[in-house]
Amino acid sequence: MEEKTINSEIEELKKNLNIAKGKLTTFESKKKELLKSNDDLIAQTIYQKKQDIEKSYNEVLREAEQRLKAVEKEKEEEKKRNIQKEIEHNTRSIKENNIFLNNEIKRLLKENKLPSFVNSSFYMTIWSPSNAIEVLCRLLVIILVMAIPTIITFFVYKNALINAFPNTFLRYVVIAMIYLVFIFVFGLIWLLVDKWTKRDDAIFKEIKELRKNISDNKKQIKEIADNTHKNMSDEKYDYTKLDREIEAGKLEVENYRKKMKDALDNFVNVTQDEITKSVEQETNKAMSILDNDIETIKKEIADLQKKYDELKLSIAENS
Repeated sequence: MEEKTINSEIEELKKNLNIAKGKLTTFESKKKELLKSNDDLIAQTIYQKKQDIEKSYNEVLREAEQRLKAVEKEKEEEKKRNIQKEIEHNTRSIKENNIFLNNEIKRLLKENKLPSFVNSSFYMTIWSPSNAIEVLCRLLVIILVMAIPTIITFFVYKNALINAFPNTFLRYVVIAMIYLVFIFVFGLIWLLVDKWTKRDDAIFKEIKELRKNISDNKKQIKEIADNTHKNMSDEKYDYTKLDREIEAGKLEVENYRKKMKDALDNFVNVTQDEITKSVEQETNKAMSILDNDIETIKKEIADLQKKYDELKLSIAENS
């Protein structure tokens, strides 16, 4: 009976010892987790606070930059309007001359019963080219027109021709006849238009001369416009108000950038340490409680281990 009681006591001591060791392991794990969470919390808090600073300043800075861009755009648009006014003023007489020249062409066409398309660039290029580029354009148009019957014959009606004329030689004869007919019709149209529109060479030459005058005036207008864009000075128009707003906008943007840099520098040099200390203070409080619990459980384990060892020795000595 006594032996049974002793064994029961040993088992109870062993169980309590294991429970105490389990508590120690748990507390030590909590201590490790607390140390890790302390580092994570410091890193996360620093990151979030820095993000908040950057976000706030970036929003304010973006709005200031948008205001600056709006004023700069307003000045650019004002400059464009003034340049356009200058161009209109400098080219008004030339544009009026072109109107007069066009009216003279219309009069000549009407009095000589010529079609209005005579005054078109397409007609002049095809029927009366004046330079190498127009000659090349006319040649290209002629080549394209001459290619039409070939395209129609060989790609559109190829199968129909093969079915209608199985004999290869006969088929090519038909194709050649189609081509000759097309050339004849095209040539006839060309000659008719040429004869219809060039009945009086003097009138035709006068129209061409008037068109050349108009073209020269257009080139002059373009030159004036290009020179005005390149050489027009801001001094001719008053942009003082807009320039002051632009300067104020630039200073505002620069000021916010400096404030943002100062805020981030202060965060790195001061606030980060304050966050670290604040989090560590809270962690140290929790660590102190855990350390006390660990010391207590270690003492409890030592006492239980001592009792367990003494009881085991006692049994060994009395057996």
